Amino acid sequence: MFVVTNTIKVKEGAGQELAERFAEGQGVQEMPGFVRLEVWHGVNKEQEELKVCTMWDDEQSFRNWTSSDAFRAAHHGRGKNEAILGASLDTYELMVQVSAED
Repeated sequence: MFVVTNTIKVKEGAGQELAERFAEGQGVQEMPGFVRLEVWHGVNKEQEELKVCTMWDDEQSFRNWTSSDAFRAAHHGRGKNEAILGASLDTYELMVQVSAED
């Protein structure tokens, strides 16, 4: 499994509204290889942030999403959001998973 995290630093009090936008899906849920999306909210070092995590079957599935028309439509105009103070994108490969069923 391939995991992508987008850590978005936001102005204080803007996290809830921004997180709700991700609930709309914007087409990602229809992409081949998409597993799930999670949005986490936290305050780190007195800075409010969202961590948007997407899980994919593999890296190519994620790359296909980022080059799709659906991706462009979902992100159109998002760079102008004044509530966003900065963001960083990281990728990971899942190596170990333990769940309650194990």
